[in-house]
Amino acid sequence: MDKLLNVKEAAALLNVSQMTIRRWTNAGLLRCFRIGKKLERRFSPQDLKAFIEGEPDPRKKSLTPSVPAAENSVGLGFGNITVPDGTHLTHLYFDLQEALGLQAFFLRQGLENAETVMVVSPDDRKEKLFQTLEQTGLDVMDLMNQNRLHHSSGKNDPAQMSAYIAQVASSALRRFRLVGDMSWTITKQWPGKEIRTLEEITNTMIKPGYLIMCQYSLKEFSGRETMMALETHSLAVYKGKLGKTPLL
Repeated sequence: MDKLLNVKEAAALLNVSQMTIRRWTNAGLLRCFRIGKKLERRFSPQDLKAFIEGEPDPRKKSLTPSVPAAENSVGLGFGNITVPDGTHLTHLYFDLQEALGLQAFFLRQGLENAETVMVVSPDDRKEKLFQTLEQTGLDVMDLMNQNRLHHSSGKNDPAQMSAYIAQVASSALRRFRLVGDMSWTITKQWPGKEIRTLEEITNTMIKPGYLIMCQYSLKEFSGRETMMALETHSLAVYKGKLGKTPLL
């Protein structure tokens, strides 16, 4: 049996913080063993590899029994979570490393499915994301040259942003997958009403063959803006669990 890794070693392998590792295990996203009287976390290298590659934990049927699996469902790439094809969901988070980790898993799943993938995020976060993808064995520059991976730091208004998304989506030979770190709208100084407008336009664009996840930091966005995120998405991921939003 291979040596079990501790929290620090697992965090280094996955390129996230130790706090993120603890949150993922607490949420059931990442399998761990509890060792000794203090029930310290230990991790199998095989489990960490499977987690990076998005393979399901065979011990679990689903993390989301409240959301029935559709016949035509799509994997998010983390936590063995699937959603119906043509879903527009939100991810609410406190920890930036958690958000970047889920971005990487989400995009990698799409690339492994031969999808065209896109990320909209501030430039400084793009660099961290691309480093993570490179560490998992992906050639980011080659994928971008093939037009399979796209990045945007955001446009100046909802019409320009939605038009650009539609342009990239129309080039996809198979499925189109997008993750938006909505902090880019803060960088661009968008007012809340324009963020809502973009989300509402996105709801008119979503259809089978599309999968879009919008991430909102609970530290950066106000309570009103968080409520808007819940109002404009059919599903939400929070602390590793998926549920239907009560407001849409």
